[in-house]
Amino acid sequence: PHPSLCCPPGGPQLGPKRPGRARSLLGSQRKRRKSATPDPKEKQTCDIRLRVRAEYCQHDSALHGNVFSNKQDPLERQFERFNQANTILKSRDLGSIICDIKFSELTYLDAFWRDYINGSLLEALKGVFITDSLKQAVGHEAIKLLVNVDEEDYELGRQKLLRNLMLHTAP
Repeated sequence: PHPSLCCPPGGPQLGPKRPGRARSLLGSQRKRRKSATPDPKEKQTCDIRLRVRAEYCQHDSALHGNVFSNKQDPLERQFERFNQANTILKSRDLGSIICDIKFSELTYLDAFWRDYINGSLLEALKGVFITDSLKQAVGHEAIKLLVNVDEEDYELGRQKLLRNLMLHTAP
């Protein structure tokens, strides 16, 4: 389950997605970083991927009355209605933002994770994304903000920073 916050009408609207490009760049950068062998004397960092997504809380009002078909064949009718609903839902996609955050200190990583788990991060991001202009763009509809950080990224990053700590504190 992802932490989410259902905002009052006029919640955040994120810019349109640019499919593929950001993901492929980030994916290739991430692969390069993982394959490089680190210098044991050099202080290591870890990357944590933060995903923030805004979604409408309800889609019923947009779909109701806008999805119909007069096709006689039940299968054709169902297919046409599905395509119409799909088009409407895609047009309501508010997008998402993906951030790779670099940590070099274990205490900061742990504080970030704690804030993610207890919902403080979500609340802070709500303050960043929900602006007056975004409220105006979305209008009267309620929006929810979804925030996700992979626990596996956190655990791997924590292990890496713990090794740093042990290497640099050992006599």
